Parts: sequence; C-alpha cells; structure tokens
Amino acid sequence: MASSGLNSANVAIPAVRWLLGIQSVLSGINWWIKILPFPNIHEPTTGPVKHEILRTMVESGWMFSTTKMIEILLGLALIFNRQAVLMLVIAFPVMLMTFLLDFFPFVRAIGPFVSGDLSGMAFFHSFLDMLYFGAAVFVMQAYLMSEYFDDYRSLFSVKLLGPPAGWSGVFEADLLRTTLRWLSYTIGASSTIWAILMVVGLVPWSSLAILAPPR
Repeated sequence: MASSGLNSANVAIPAVRWLLGIQSVLSGINWWIKILPFPNIHEPTTGPVKHEILRTMVESGWMFSTTKMIEILLGLALIFNRQAVLMLVIAFPVMLMTFLLDFFPFVRAIGPFVSGDLSGMAFFHSFLDMLYFGAAVFVMQAYLMSEYFDDYRSLFSVKLLGPPAGWSGVFEADLLRTTLRWLSYTIGASSTIWAILMVVGLVPWSSLAILAPPR
C-alpha cells in the first residue's frame, strides 16, 4: 500500500505542477496580453467586475501587475521545477484571494437562488465560476504544499529552536493528501483544459459566470 501511495505521488506531483503552472502562466500573461475573459491592464473597469476589491486592484495598476507577475513566476517555477517550494509560499496569498474572490459571490448567490430571484442556470454558472477559477487553483496549491510540507515544517515553530511539535499529522494524513490529490487531478485538469480552450477560441468567454451571469 505504501508503495502504491508513493507511486501515485510520483505521478501526481509533476502532473499537478504542470496543471497549476499552465494556469498561472496563462492568467499572468492575460494581464498584459488579452487571451482570457479576465480584467486586463488595457481595459476600463466599467464592466461587471465581480468584487469591489478586484476593481480597486485593477484601477491601481501596480497591485494587479504585481499579482500577475507573481503568478507568472509561480507558473514558470512549477513548470521547470525550479524554486517551486519557495514560490508556492510566496504565491499562497494570491491563490487564497483568488479563491475568496470567487467563493464569496457564489455564497451570496445562494440566497437569491433559494428565493427564486436567481435562475438555476445562473446559479450553476456561478458555481462553475467558483469551482474552475477559484477553487481549482487553491486545491492544486494546497495539494502541492501538502506534499512539500516537510520543507515548511519549521515555519510553524513557535520558537526558533527545532521543528514544531504536533503538526506532523495535519498534512501528512493519507486521507487528506489523497483527497487533495484526486481533486487536483479532476478539478485542476478540467479547469486547465477549459482555460486553454478559451485561449484558442473553442469555448466562448461568457460560457461561465465570468461576465454578469444571466438571470
């Protein structure tokens, strides 16, 4: 069983590295060269931006540019497997905010859906938007960091003396790691394929709730 788990990790780690790496590079490049239906440096912020925080970041210019540069560096580090452990730490706040900016609009859509003010299709689009462009990158990030947790162990030390106690089982539990691994495979692969299809024009940009969802 241990051998099987090791073999699974040997396949999963490079696969997820590439999936998250591709998505990060595409998302980062889009800020300067429009290839995806996300905010771009050349566009006015008068469209249906999903969150006021996102609008503020776009209008500042430098905030989004910095974020997108981190995404590109993360993507390159993952694809070429160079300084990937470090870049996963640096990029974690970016991935967390990416997830939260998609998660909270989805949560807010639950009430209107239950009351009948939002159609089932619009609610499903909001769910896919959160799943593919928020949860996917966060799950892949969490999975890779769980595999590299031994490299991060000392970060959780209360004192600067030796490794921390009590954290060894948090990310090393087989169930958690296996769950993240398969979520990374399924959500990560499907969302990456979806993003690539949008780049090449085979999927319309409004196919998910990226723009204002239909009511």
